[in-house]
Order: sequence, then structure tokens, then C-alpha cells
Amino acid sequence: MSGERRFILKMLTAGSLWMTATLFNVARAQKVVKEDKTVDLPTVAASSDLQPLLTEIIRGFEAETQIKIRVILGAESRLYSQIMEGASFEMFLSSDERFAIQLAEAGKTEGQGDVYAMERLAFYVPSESLLKADNFLGDIRLALRDGRLQRFAVADPKADPYGRLAEEVLRRKLVWEEIQPLLMIGEDVAQTAQIAASGAVQGALVAFSQAGQLMAARGGKFMQVSDTLCEPLKKRMVLLKGAGNTTRRFYRYMLSNKARESLRRYGFLIPAA
Repeated sequence: MSGERRFILKMLTAGSLWMTATLFNVARAQKVVKEDKTVDLPTVAASSDLQPLLTEIIRGFEAETQIKIRVILGAESRLYSQIMEGASFEMFLSSDERFAIQLAEAGKTEGQGDVYAMERLAFYVPSESLLKADNFLGDIRLALRDGRLQRFAVADPKADPYGRLAEEVLRRKLVWEEIQPLLMIGEDVAQTAQIAASGAVQGALVAFSQAGQLMAARGGKFMQVSDTLCEPLKKRMVLLKGAGNTTRRFYRYMLSNKARESLRRYGFLIPAA
């Protein structure tokens, strides 16, 4: 097995740890529900890049209501497929509203839901990298030619909305084909941030909310990718058919001023009321 292959497997394993713990908690919750039908323990499905934000928001919700909820985090395309196949989630928090809208069109939701935030793509450069960080990625082509760029991380464009944006940006910079041999592709943008944090790449395109955490954890710098290269993602949430009262209460909390303060703190844009 090649060194690069071993590294990818290591990253996949690391990226699965939170998911494994979350699935365990959900399984326990489902067992309790079977034993006591009066217990309302909803399961919310959310895109994995929302983990730090949701940790804070759920803490606030539980402190205010004294009610517990369960969250499954994962690649958005995978969660979408699970919901289409009948997974027993009660709410879906998307990073790309297209998934939520498709669920609504398939009759899986109660209406079209709400856009709760918008987020831009960010260009992250580790402290040891010789790449120049700017919001137009102006140094990418030259760095490819002079050898300063050896590895670059993006999310899977076929499975993750931030990966789709990354491909769009790199195509507009006319380097998509040239950079292919150097790409380290994460299953989703959360795993892409882990790859960037490992020090294995000279640059990465990640969610804006992740970039500040990367800089705090291991230094470097980041820039918001210009809106002329890609538009912000609209994040939409929807209630799924059969959602219970606790889930509806959490849905309303996501639109509250407290939740919006958390969103702003993590770098999300708040849509006009």
C-alpha cells in the first residue's frame, strides 16, 4: 500500500470517529423510544460541516428548554439518500439548499422550509506553505508551474456542495485539469478540513466557518473566496414528515436571535427577514 493511500485511510478513520459516537447515541435514543412511547427524542440530520456550530446551538437550546435532541452528522448527499430511503429523521439541516428542495419536491418534507444561513467558500493556506492567500486565488497557477504547490485539498465535487464550489472556482481559474494529480479529496468538507489540519497540503478550499478554526488550531491564513468566482451556498432546513413537537421547537429555535448570534460568530451570513 502506498504512503499516500495509507494517509487517506488514516484521514477517513479520523473523520469517522465523531460519526461513530453520534450513531451510537442515536441508537441508544431509539432503544429508549421503543421502551417508552411517551419519550420524544427526535433525530436531526445535519451536514457534517455544521458540527462546531450545532454543538453551541444545541447547548443553548437544551439549556433554555431542558429538552435533549439527537443529531446525526454526515456527508450531505449520503444523508439525502438515507432520507429518500425512509430513514427516521425528523429534520434536515442542509448546507446546500438544493438537497432540501429536492426532498420537498419528493414529498418528504412539510413545505419548503427556511433558509437559515448562507456561507462562502474560503481559501486556507497553512503557515509553512509558500502559497499566497488572496480571495481571487491569483497565485495558484504560478505555484503549479514553479513547484510551490505539491498537494491541494478539496471536498469531493460529486458528493459535497463545497467540493462543487471548489471545482467551479478552479475551473474559472483555468487550473482544474492541471491540478488533478495534486488533489487530496475529502469525502466531505469536514474531512477536507482535517486533511488541511494535518499539514499534508499547501492549500485547501473549505467552508468559511472552518477556516478560522484551522487558523486558530495550526496557524496560517485564509481569505474568503470572491463572490465573482462562486456564489455563497444557501443553507436550508426542513421539517420531515412526521416531525414531533420537540423537533418543531428546535426548528423555531434555529430561527431565533440566539441561534443567529451563534451563526454570525461562526462566520455565516444571515438572510434578510
